[in-house]
Amino acid sequence: MHKAKKKTISTYHKKNHTKMSNNTSKYSAEDEQTSKVSARSKSVLLYSAAFLLAELMMLFILKANHFYPFGTKSMLIMDMRDQNVEFLASLRSMIHGDNSLFFSWARSMGGNYMGVFAFYISSPLSFLTLLFPVSKMPVAIEIITVLKIGLCSLTFVIYANYLRRKYNGQRYFALLIPAIGYAFMSYTMVYSLSIMWLDGVIFLPLVLLGAEKILDGKRGICFIICYALLCMSNYYTGYMVGIFTGLYFLIMWICNYNAHSSRQHVSGHSTISEVYSNKEHWKRLLHFVIAALLAVAMTAPILLPALKALMSGKLDSGFTGYEPQQSTNFVFKNLFTKLLPGKYDSITNSGLPSIYPGLLLLLLAVIYFLLRQIKLREKIGMAAMLILFAISFYYIPLDKVWHGFQYPNWFPYRYAFLCSFTLIYMALRSIMVITQLVHKKYVLSAAITLCLLGTIIDMTGNGRKMFDGLDKEFGYTEMAEYTKFIKETQTLVQKIQKQDKDLYRINQTYEFSKNDAMLLGYNGMTHYSSAFNVHVNKLTKTLGLAQSYFWNSGYGSTPLTDSLFGCKYVLSRRDLSAVYATIDSKDNTLNDMAASYQNNMALPFAYAVSDLRKADNIAQQSVFSNENSFVTGITGKHKNYFWNCNVTYSQEAANTWTYQITAASNNPMYLYMEGNSPYANVYVNGTYIGDYFSNETNCILYLGNFKQNETVTVQVVTTDDGNTYGPSYAEIVQLDMATVRETMQSLAGNALQVKSHSHGKITGSITLADDQQAVMTSIPYDKGWTILVDGKKVNYTTYADTFMQFKCSPGKHTVEFRYVSPGFKLGILIAVIGLFAAILYLCYPKILSRR
Repeated sequence: MHKAKKKTISTYHKKNHTKMSNNTSKYSAEDEQTSKVSARSKSVLLYSAAFLLAELMMLFILKANHFYPFGTKSMLIMDMRDQNVEFLASLRSMIHGDNSLFFSWARSMGGNYMGVFAFYISSPLSFLTLLFPVSKMPVAIEIITVLKIGLCSLTFVIYANYLRRKYNGQRYFALLIPAIGYAFMSYTMVYSLSIMWLDGVIFLPLVLLGAEKILDGKRGICFIICYALLCMSNYYTGYMVGIFTGLYFLIMWICNYNAHSSRQHVSGHSTISEVYSNKEHWKRLLHFVIAALLAVAMTAPILLPALKALMSGKLDSGFTGYEPQQSTNFVFKNLFTKLLPGKYDSITNSGLPSIYPGLLLLLLAVIYFLLRQIKLREKIGMAAMLILFAISFYYIPLDKVWHGFQYPNWFPYRYAFLCSFTLIYMALRSIMVITQLVHKKYVLSAAITLCLLGTIIDMTGNGRKMFDGLDKEFGYTEMAEYTKFIKETQTLVQKIQKQDKDLYRINQTYEFSKNDAMLLGYNGMTHYSSAFNVHVNKLTKTLGLAQSYFWNSGYGSTPLTDSLFGCKYVLSRRDLSAVYATIDSKDNTLNDMAASYQNNMALPFAYAVSDLRKADNIAQQSVFSNENSFVTGITGKHKNYFWNCNVTYSQEAANTWTYQITAASNNPMYLYMEGNSPYANVYVNGTYIGDYFSNETNCILYLGNFKQNETVTVQVVTTDDGNTYGPSYAEIVQLDMATVRETMQSLAGNALQVKSHSHGKITGSITLADDQQAVMTSIPYDKGWTILVDGKKVNYTTYADTFMQFKCSPGKHTVEFRYVSPGFKLGILIAVIGLFAAILYLCYPKILSRR
């Protein structure tokens, strides 16, 4: 009885206790769920605040510096004007089918577009420009720049919030301070002129977030996705971020390494869990390496073609870039001046690294080393990182490693954002510790608010000074100048393209930039980028056209070179020779400036010749002799295309000399000079016709059309600075137009009849005479081409180390040219393998657990 009763009471208490426990668990789960929702809401609010605050700050800076729409300036300056705006506009041609992702006729007579795309415009945000007409491209760039600055703040605060949870930091609100410092550090303000590099700043915190998750025992999907996206958006900064992330991971990995358990294991006294923990730690290092390799593999379709494109330019053995004679970049103590606010010096190679992250953040970075709550190993690691950056900035061989083993052509220390990030990371860690130590809620909130306001004022002022420094050194382009050029030139181009749907080139003898063909979407001659074609550059300079460093041009062309290169139309602000037929005169254009001309002698892009040809004697000092030799090599018949004139030279003053010329024939006359003058104005019979000796004008200059035995006076006036200037070499000749016409008519007689052309593909037919065994082209040689004759693939070789030529038998043939960027097919294969390997790698633990 008693036992039964006792059991009944016991059962009752047990059931009651169980019921209470269940209720408690229910309430606990509900509280936990509420806490998660609250934390998620706070995070969303924090992320929104970080992004919107940065957007408002950037708009204020633009307004204060008189940028459109608050003022008259555009953000076009230096490479933003000369490259970025044009390449972004060229996306339209790719989308509309005029060109393809692989190939563009708008660059250097036609070439690999993938190199340009991967280096400059592969960022997803670039495609926002498709929403704007070409006339509004500066507005699109301004919007993208503002968005990218906001994203810098957003991604940093996402990373910082993860670390806050990891290190039990307090106060979400405090994370806005380093986020604003990161978004508006001197680097982002100065290098807003090269917005493609801002993608590295945007993705860096997300890549490091992925690395942190691997350190915390996760598999690495965040790291793989973020690093792959960065490399696809901009592989150049992706390379820099890759080095930095590897160093960052090693530092944090060493900080978390349990050396004690390792020693115990060696001595035989470690527990099973300690040994397992030690093995897990090494596994995390392995996971990081695997994740990095998989991320890179999945970007191979962009990385490999980009590398191949660089190998035809910067990395070509025939290209010699600028190499400083000294081994150091600057006086070391001067580096510390760039840790002060508002210190802009120069964006050229004489400038120092842009590393200022904010005054408060610098102070917090110093405090970082004084906090006992932060591991000594981490402090040593971060100090070593800062020392590495200081040495890299100073010592040129290390500096080149960060830049892909090449010394930068201006825009130095492109990796400086990584140094600023290190300082800001240290400040972030200090903030986390300090917010834990201060227990008075209202005091802490007030301090954070004041610090945030101080940072906003500091970074806004610093940003204004960075933009002002750039403006004073190089000047931002006025919106009116861009608009005027578009109205002037786009009308001429569109009229030509509407009337003539054939395959031809347009040569432009004036410029907004050297990438106007990409801006306006026509097949051009002139191009400037890091993905240049070194062989085209060398040849054009040899033939007397303007060329310098990374760019080539059609400036200085003659009817002979225009015809050979298939330039059927010419846009010019100067009157051209009567050889060219005027289409739109200056009186018919919108602003009475430029006019369009037609060259009726222009050859198709391919034509029959006697056999595979070789260009000899095209490296002479005389550019006119080089043009002679170039044509002779194609035809196999020696003809003289230029008449030498009777010239008398005299020097009237230290900065002035004169040529008295007797015309040898009734033909156009040209001048070519070499000398020690930095600049000169040229006058013909007292009338100014152009300048000379600048990079753009150091080429053949058209003097005019003159009759035989007519006397012509050419006067050259250089800078009057007290020095004596004169020509070291000069040629004045007349082009024999009768001979030129005869040769062009002969070559055009058996030329390619184009049936269709688009997306880097040409199809047509050609008929070779009995004495013709080959086809010559004006298409730059590239291994990406496949040539099919009557459906069968044929081999091709080069002419003058520049253009393609191939064997072909007499008779009528169908010919097809197809282009795919070299490395793309292999890249696709590697990416597919990498994708399947990544899926297997990420899913393997789940598969293993099910078994």
